[in-house]
Amino acid sequence: MKKVFGPHTRQVLEVLARLRSLSPGDVDLVTVAWKHASAVERAEAWAQLNRATSRDERYPILAAAAAGRRTAMDTARNLNRTDWAFWAAAWDVSAAVAAGDAIGGYFEVLAAPVAEVMPSLAEAEVSVQSPARVPSPRSQHDSVAPAGPSPAPRGRSSRATS
Repeated sequence: MKKVFGPHTRQVLEVLARLRSLSPGDVDLVTVAWKHASAVERAEAWAQLNRATSRDERYPILAAAAAGRRTAMDTARNLNRTDWAFWAAAWDVSAAVAAGDAIGGYFEVLAAPVAEVMPSLAEAEVSVQSPARVPSPRSQHDSVAPAGPSPAPRGRSSRATS
C-alpha cells in the first residue's frame, strides 16, 4: 500500500471508512461535541502538530485532514446534515490519526469529538510501533492497541467550552 498519509495511512483510511458509515444521529453527536470542545485547546494541539513535525512530515498529515473533511462533507450531504462543525471535527481527527504519537497528549484533543462515536479513538493514540485498527462506530470491543504512556496535557473533564 502506498503511504499517501504517512506511516498511519491504513489507520487514516479506516477512520475515513467509518466516517462514511455514520448515522445522522452520530453526525449530530460529533457536531455538538466539536462545538463544546475548547477552541484554545484545539489551537494548542495544531500548534503542537506544527512544532513536532517537519514541513515534509506535515504534507501527508494535511492531506489526511483534507481527505477527512471531504469525506465528512460527502457524508453530511448524503444525510442532509449541513453543519460545518462535523467537517471540522473530521479534519481534526484525520490529522491526529495521521500524526499519531508525534502530537502526544494532544491526540485526544483533536480526536475527542469523533471519539464520541468511535470510542477506540478516546482510549489510545495511534503509534508507529503499534499500528492500530479503528473499529466501527459504537463498537463495544475496541481493538486499538495502546501507544503506551504519553504526556496528556488535557483530560476530558478539563475541557472548557468555547
